[in-house]
Amino acid sequence: MSEASRSGRARSSLAIRLIGLLVSIAALGLVIRSVDLGACVTVLSQANPIPLAACLAVIATQVALRSVRWRLLLPAPRHGGRIRLSRIIPVLLVGYLGNAVLPARLGEPIRAYLVARREDLDAAEAFGSVVLERVVDTATLAVSAFIAAVAVSAPGWIVQTTGVAAVIGCAVTGALVVVGPAPLVRLARALVPGPFAARAEPIMVRLEVFARGIDRPSRSSAIVVAAAVSALCWLGDMTTFWLVARSIGAPVDPAAALLIAAVTVLGTALPSAPGYVGTFELAAATTAQALGVSAAPALALAILAHALAVLPVAGAGAVSMIAMDARLGRLATDASGAERVPGLSSTEL
Repeated sequence: MSEASRSGRARSSLAIRLIGLLVSIAALGLVIRSVDLGACVTVLSQANPIPLAACLAVIATQVALRSVRWRLLLPAPRHGGRIRLSRIIPVLLVGYLGNAVLPARLGEPIRAYLVARREDLDAAEAFGSVVLERVVDTATLAVSAFIAAVAVSAPGWIVQTTGVAAVIGCAVTGALVVVGPAPLVRLARALVPGPFAARAEPIMVRLEVFARGIDRPSRSSAIVVAAAVSALCWLGDMTTFWLVARSIGAPVDPAAALLIAAVTVLGTALPSAPGYVGTFELAAATTAQALGVSAAPALALAILAHALAVLPVAGAGAVSMIAMDARLGRLATDASGAERVPGLSSTEL
């Protein structure tokens, strides 16, 4: 890589971090201004620990389900056979740790790079599997959010937003199942206006790499099954938010819990500081208040749900990383570089 390229990537990385930090500060400011923090602390201090402990079992089940989903979309190793679930789980956990402590969801390329190295996979297919998983997962989440919004008679802005997201998600997922990614990339290239073709070319090349990685005969059935597993995972998120609400006595039924979880996860797609600080709390607390929860319990719900969503998984990711004798910073650097090349070393970590 040339010095100019390295300098450009460093500036881009710094810009992303600064934007994320500013968004998180703004989100936290909005939350703090609208809530009596003393009342929130009181609600937190009175939380029942039993439902919170039950959340840990739900989260462990979700990690297992998400590992099953990723294995459905991963290619077979070059040497044949199938990757054992026990080898996918720690890689997934390291990726989640990366998402929690690094900007721009760097945990996603990290886990793709890591699984490609450890399991002797084609790099393009490994990265493609992560992209495909994110698309399917987001589409399933959007549909779940829309159903929940209608079920609880949510405010119009929530119903409309989740409805649009659900339509887009279903359209993209349906196109992947019926048409496949490669023709979609060719169509996207053809639709780029002439004056922007040169700027769009690097993106098109990257998309072609991902398309080659996920365009295989078993793709359609794998996507359908992965969507079903994603639905189970989001039911797990619903259960976590519902249990947290029970622990603090907030009036949240399962359908409302699903909607709060869905809008919160969609909100974390915004640039933010590592760990989704601020954006998570703003999305969860705002949605809970829109559904009738008062301000202090709504923020308490957001804080507890955030802690349960990040800390246990990040801790397990740290243990997994130590067990694999890897360093997160090195993995982030290597993964960022590996996204631009057609193959990776198969050296075991």
